[in-house]
Order: sequence, then structure tokens, then C-alpha cells
Amino acid sequence: MTLGQESVAVAPPREAATAVSIAVVDENEFFRAGLVHFLSAEESFTVVTQSGTTAEAEAALPALRPDVVLVGVAHTDAGAPQDVARLRACTPDTRVVVLLARDDPFAVRGMLGAGVHAVLPRHVSPQELAGAVRVVACGSDRLVLSLSSRTLDGLQETTAPGLLTAREVEIVELVAGGLRNSQIARHLFITEGTVKRHLSNVYAKLGATCRTDAVCRAADRGLIPGATAEHAPPGLAPVQPTGGGSRSGHGVAGYVITSTASTPGSRDS
Repeated sequence: MTLGQESVAVAPPREAATAVSIAVVDENEFFRAGLVHFLSAEESFTVVTQSGTTAEAEAALPALRPDVVLVGVAHTDAGAPQDVARLRACTPDTRVVVLLARDDPFAVRGMLGAGVHAVLPRHVSPQELAGAVRVVACGSDRLVLSLSSRTLDGLQETTAPGLLTAREVEIVELVAGGLRNSQIARHLFITEGTVKRHLSNVYAKLGATCRTDAVCRAADRGLIPGATAEHAPPGLAPVQPTGGGSRSGHGVAGYVITSTASTPGSRDS
């Protein structure tokens, strides 16, 4: 959701007092046009605006207050749930339907945490999409999920605490030790791309925005041991607990965020 397309208002094509008003958000102009064409052809739907980015949608939605916003998510990185959450915040009464390009439990969990009302695959059939829009538009408290059995099994996992797998915990510990992705890959005999995928999953599960934030949140939940001065990740300095258990600075779980330059001895090579 990063293209610079301007929001385009779409005039209601027909008189339909009970029509479901819909906003469409997707960075792919071709895919977005297809969605608008299909939805506009439905007698019970009216597309009131379309946008190429969530930022453009945020500017348009408060005035329009559509019944449903349909969001295409092509890249399920840690920032995607935050983008969707901002859309929810700018028009709280609007129902959110997400079309995910990546069908996996971590992406779905991240979207559910952002407060969406339906999660569907990007290749959903027109009939299934229309049905999901109608269900969420009626204002019920139902969630509409269209998932593979593999993803459903993943959502039902009860790995605790924090829903991190053993491998993900291992990688966060190595990040806390100051290792870069390439070094972690060599250490674990996996590819650097696999390391990045695991970290993306960690970000989504913990609600983290970066490596430093992930380490802080993992430590706060007791997923990794407290760091020592020797193994503090770049940009973090360990904090010694006080008698009252309080910590100074902007930090959590025994860490205070500092500038990388001011962290002596941090390993980044």
C-alpha cells in the first residue's frame, strides 16, 4: 500500500437508499479497478471512493463514512496491521474487509489484532467477496474468515507465551546478541531470507516495529532472558532493576532505548 495514487471519489451510479457504501484501498491500480468494476455492478453496493494508499484513504474516509472499507494487502510485513488499524481509527463505525495476498496464520492474526471484520484471500471469488461484504455490513459481531486448513490449524496453535515458536525465540535471542541477519543465517544454517521471514512473523505476533522493539517486547514477556552489557543489541543498554522495580528512560523489560552511537561495544558486524 505504497503507491502515490490520489483518492478518487466515485459518484453513486444509482438511487439506492439501502445500498452498502464501500471504499476500496489497494496499491495495485489494475486490481483496484477490477474490484471497483465488480462492486459497482452489484445492485446493493455503491463504491464511494478508491485509493492507492492507506494515507490517502485516511484523508477521505472521515467525511465519507462508508459502511465498508475493502483493503487489499499485498505485503504482510509488520506495518500492514498498523496501516489497517489507522483506517479503523479514522472511521470507527466502518467495517473493514481485508484481502490478503499471503495466506498464513501470522498475517491473519496480525489483521485480527488490528480489528478487522473479515479476512479473505486476494484470489477470493466474486460471489464470496460479495457475501462477506454483506455479512459485515449488517453490523453483526461475526468475523468472516476464508482460510486454508493449514492457516486455520496455525491460528489454533497454543504455543505460549507470546505465540512465538522455538525457532523464533532463538532468532530473537541472537538479535539481542547483536547479530545481523547474515550472521544469524550462518549460525543456524538457514538462508538469510528465512531469517527475515521469521523476524516478520515475530514483528506481527509481538506488535513490534523493528528489531530493537521486538527484543524489548520479547524480554518484557519473558520470552528471552535479560540482556547483559556484553550481549545488549545495538541501540539498547541494559537497565539494572531498582529496589522499587521501576525503570527510568523510554524502555521496557530491562532495556532503555539509546542511540546506537552511544552504545559502546555493540556488535554490528
